[in-house]
Amino acid sequence: MQKLGYPARTIIVFAALLALAVHWVVQPFGKQWIWLSTVCILVFAASLVGWRTRQLSRARERSTHILKALGAATVDIPLNLRTRMPLVLVTGDALASLFDHGASRPRLVFIGDGAIWLRVDRPQDLPEIALAMHQWRDGLPPDGVVLSIAPAFHADADALAQRLRVARQALADASRVVSARLPGYIAVYQRLTRLAPRDANAARQWYSVAAGVPFIDAKRFDAIVRTAEDEARRRADDRYASAHAAALASIIGWTQRAVFGTLTDPRQPAAPWALHGAGWIDCGPASDATRPWERDVQMQTCIAPATVDATPAPWPLPQSLIESMPRRRATSPRIVALAHAVGIIAIFAGAAFIGAGRHNAKLLDRVHADLDRYVSITPDHDAARRDALRALVADRDELDRYARTGVPLKLSFGLYHGAQLLPPLNAAIASYQPPPPPPAVVTLDSMSLFDSGKAQLKQGSARVLVEAVEMIKANPGKRILVAGHTDNVGDAASNLRLSNARAAALRDWLIEASAIPATQFAVQGYGDTRPIVPNDTPAGRAKNRRVEITLVPDTANNTN
Repeated sequence: MQKLGYPARTIIVFAALLALAVHWVVQPFGKQWIWLSTVCILVFAASLVGWRTRQLSRARERSTHILKALGAATVDIPLNLRTRMPLVLVTGDALASLFDHGASRPRLVFIGDGAIWLRVDRPQDLPEIALAMHQWRDGLPPDGVVLSIAPAFHADADALAQRLRVARQALADASRVVSARLPGYIAVYQRLTRLAPRDANAARQWYSVAAGVPFIDAKRFDAIVRTAEDEARRRADDRYASAHAAALASIIGWTQRAVFGTLTDPRQPAAPWALHGAGWIDCGPASDATRPWERDVQMQTCIAPATVDATPAPWPLPQSLIESMPRRRATSPRIVALAHAVGIIAIFAGAAFIGAGRHNAKLLDRVHADLDRYVSITPDHDAARRDALRALVADRDELDRYARTGVPLKLSFGLYHGAQLLPPLNAAIASYQPPPPPPAVVTLDSMSLFDSGKAQLKQGSARVLVEAVEMIKANPGKRILVAGHTDNVGDAASNLRLSNARAAALRDWLIEASAIPATQFAVQGYGDTRPIVPNDTPAGRAKNRRVEITLVPDTANNTN
């Protein structure tokens, strides 16, 4: 039964929804680009979901026959044991000789001693099959990839190098899709000598080295050669042992140069193989002096190796290589997904906290700026002071609304400090005092009160002065300034004396008519120094001949 594996699409949708929620509710980056960023989030999430869906569909289509074969081959293996057994993907040369074992049709799965061997006919299929195995094993990737190399199957070293580059790229892609670096192993199948061993099983013996970590260590390979040489010395009368030891040293050296170099060269674009082991066996296809290894031997020794016949199938799988295979801990993909979900929540919670902090900082800066602006405006600039006061009232109402109905999410998360600004806002608003009203002024035409050049009130002028008397009686407690003005006709000094005399005459009449003490009155003559219109026309000069009665608050009597 194939399990669901890692719910990548669910995690993508969850992350997208969380991003949209934080973006719209908390608005950590402001409102300027909210719609554009929303579209970007939706398009990016939809693209990821579509890509993942296509990837899984393609892997499922290409591995359907393998999954069926796996199900049939592992039907008797308990589910928990199936997950713990090493699963090895085998690709490269001579797969029919390794898997078919005389079967009427190609076999895809072989259950060996403690391992599941899975056949991958094309190295390019490694990513899809690795992903399918990742799903089939409930989130556990394959334990390793074995590259089977039969040098005699290749026309020359360049053709072999090209196949190796394809395998290198395929393993890099497979490691990427399963998010794990897959261990790589090399199994070299090559007839080393045409001689037959005394013990038929000797030709089926693997000479290998493997480790739990990647290695390229010439000393490890030297140990294999020394083992074969020691065996040849013990069996000095066995020509096969001597020829086998010499050929083994040659094939190991050739493998290091021709195979390991291509798979691990850091200058290649694909990621190098994580090489965990390599093995050689005197077993393989028919070979002659035109094959890559034989050519290398001839170049090194000037001796052409003899033609050899193919080893009858089946050929053994490199069981010794997987004995040191690193074992992975099986972690349920749902547990991994839960951990990722928690991490995503933590990331967006951090974004929400950052956004709330920024919004709170802007709120505090705005309110403090409004308070500083209000305080900096002097009372004599009342229009600007009223504008600043309106801003303070709006700030106070906003903070009061938050106190009554709750703080919005974009300001909350324990970062809201607006409540502490309410007292200074209320105090600043209460401190506003409107300016006193401007002095009341009554302007009287001098010609209606006085004859030209005279300072005595004319008969009948009382009717003109009734309004002034009523204004004075309606504003008790205010000082009364009586000021006289003339046009510019005549001598300035005479005009000044005349304006002062007319103001004094009007003051005396007002004292008598209103019964207000003389101490409340002040008299001032300005002559022609304060015209209200130019004196260049008769109408202008007529307007400038006037007497003004101004009511001024008595600061001595109205101080609180």
